[in-house]
Amino acid sequence: MRVEGLSKVYRSNWSRKTTRGLDDLNLVVRRGEVFGYLGPNGAGKTTTLKILAGLLKPTHGRAWLLGTPIERIESRRSLGFLPEQPYFYDYLTGPEYLEFVARLSGLSGREGTRAARQWFGRVGLGERPRLVLRKYSKGMLQRLGLAAALVHAPQLVILDEPMSGLDPFGRRDVRDLILEQRERGVTVMFSSHILPDVELLCDRVAIVLNGRLERLATVGELVNGQAASIEVRVADCPVLELPAGWSGCFSLARRTGESVITLTDESRLQPLLALLVQQRVEVRAVTPQRGTLEELFMAAASDAAYRAPNARRTA
Repeated sequence: MRVEGLSKVYRSNWSRKTTRGLDDLNLVVRRGEVFGYLGPNGAGKTTTLKILAGLLKPTHGRAWLLGTPIERIESRRSLGFLPEQPYFYDYLTGPEYLEFVARLSGLSGREGTRAARQWFGRVGLGERPRLVLRKYSKGMLQRLGLAAALVHAPQLVILDEPMSGLDPFGRRDVRDLILEQRERGVTVMFSSHILPDVELLCDRVAIVLNGRLERLATVGELVNGQAASIEVRVADCPVLELPAGWSGCFSLARRTGESVITLTDESRLQPLLALLVQQRVEVRAVTPQRGTLEELFMAAASDAAYRAPNARRTA
């Protein structure tokens, strides 16, 4: 999947004001990878995914799905799509809905019936095949929507907030399904606010803020690029004497029965341990602290929020 200079401007029919939902997005998603698309509400994630799925037209720019321009209907023949707020015919049962979707996706009657039954059970709904959709919970509908996106064995899957409304068991099932698709060589692009799931699943991650692409890298590159720290837990003691020159590279927190020293300079670890032994302080644990994707995301959002008013002042 490739995106070049993709932009979307929304215009109000009443006030004639314009809002930029997406601004000059350039992106390449490689075949067979799981790609995470992150951003706060209003960042442009859903706009991007709807454009790729053919539900919105871009104001500027172009995009290709599996080598086919998105302007052409055939670009979506091998696409599975789960929108953020899918619509269901609430008078149908789950298997009936999946069979309907399978037939719309090009499967024959027999193939569609077989695929519908298989996926209905695969997403954990098989115990209640006669229940009509208006009686489904939000989590059940989310599972059904995911099955509908996968029922025709697509080669590209785009999921907008697939974990929304799911309990921990449902999230685990969705993670397993995404990993299964990657093993099949399917390309998966999904947006999510649940960053630990993104960190666990994705080969690469893009962070979009205010309609602009802020960061693009593997999860490892993003996380390992952050400043690391080391946490040293020691037995609590009345006085803990550390050199005055270390004040900028450590912090000290006291808990019940122990103290925690956090070092931001790895080169200070051995001198610190020697000093603690010299002062007869019991060292209970030394734990390297790796940065998380959530910390990186919050830092990027904070930087973007700071730049935006400055940009307006200089414009």
